[in-house]
Amino acid sequence: MTAVNRTTHEVPTRRDVVKGGGALIGGGLLAGCADTASNGPTRTETMSETNTETTTTAEASYTVSMSPVGDVEFDSIPSNFLTYYPLSAGTAVALGHGDSINAIGYDKQLFGNTVDYYYDSLESVAFEWEDLGRVTANDNPSALDMETFYELDSDVHFLDPALLRSSSFGWSEDDINTIAEDVGPFFGNYYSRTNAQPPDAYRGNYEYYTLWEYIEKIAAVLQEEDRYRAFKSMHDDLVARIQADLPPESERPSVAIVAYSNGTFWPYDFTQDGYIWTHIRPMGVRNAFETTEGGPGADGSYDFEALAEAQPDIMLRYWGTALGETFIQGRETVLDNSLADEIPALRDERYYPSGYGMQGPIMSLFNLEMTAKQLYPDQFGEWPGFGSGEAYPEIPEREHLFDRQAAVDIINGDF
Repeated sequence: MTAVNRTTHEVPTRRDVVKGGGALIGGGLLAGCADTASNGPTRTETMSETNTETTTTAEASYTVSMSPVGDVEFDSIPSNFLTYYPLSAGTAVALGHGDSINAIGYDKQLFGNTVDYYYDSLESVAFEWEDLGRVTANDNPSALDMETFYELDSDVHFLDPALLRSSSFGWSEDDINTIAEDVGPFFGNYYSRTNAQPPDAYRGNYEYYTLWEYIEKIAAVLQEEDRYRAFKSMHDDLVARIQADLPPESERPSVAIVAYSNGTFWPYDFTQDGYIWTHIRPMGVRNAFETTEGGPGADGSYDFEALAEAQPDIMLRYWGTALGETFIQGRETVLDNSLADEIPALRDERYYPSGYGMQGPIMSLFNLEMTAKQLYPDQFGEWPGFGSGEAYPEIPEREHLFDRQAAVDIINGDF
């Protein structure tokens, strides 16, 4: 179990009205029973589709509910917050709150490359990640220093407390309560990524969300429902357009999504539940590994001979868009292998970088467009290649599958 720096702080609770609850009941971080009575009426707004409720008092405080954190109360819109994964960071940028991000998680270069790959294609949109704080140690991305949480003094931590209780981080219930009470609440739902089981303390009541249900919850925290709905509409229109133009199932390619290193491929099962495959699921393709002895799961690994057995028509390198030169060099090595001609995807040089599943609204749109072009060039136009690997490739405007300027307008509030 990873050690946690538990520096003792004898300081008062950071807010008079606790932002988010401080009590863990049955392992779930629930809101405290702070007195929310006011001299004015309470207004309840119900957002679209997912029954997300935002309750606002006359003093402009409001409550947002999400599993596993329960009801989290905010006395004002957060203006300083931690976004541990690109999903919450990308959502904050898309909803016009990128300047409020104070820190990110794990490898800053990989995190930065993940978002920069897409944002560089949008005029006047940027995420200045280089100077942000980082809550994980450079030599240990699974170590979180509690002292850093105090230094950042975040209004909210977009991070799932259930993940902190896992063996990856090894926090205790007291650790989570201390930060929630002294600094700011946690707000995240990591295990909807693949609908995996959370740690024992959270099982039984843990709810799973789709990507856009999750994004909607973050939008409620930031009080950006209109921007959320505008991006959701763009997403839904894009998915509908793609699915309307898909070829018959018999003409669709088989696909292998893999990680790769030193001659070994690790498969991903993109047929499973979870928001990580939101950009793959609408494409209606078959997992090439379902015909192999090991099946489509990611428990094993494949060499070139085993990959030849799977016979994928297309191969996608998961998170390859963030790897830059590393992917380019790896692709050359894979295509030069003596068995490459026995694997349709490699023989036809249809081995592409793919996106990252923990995606905000902007990344989601680009990931869908990119995947549609990689899988179905006859329907949606050729994927132009990886180029230098530093930015999303230039595509003629007539071949765009979504309106870039419309996305920029939503970010800027001009819609």
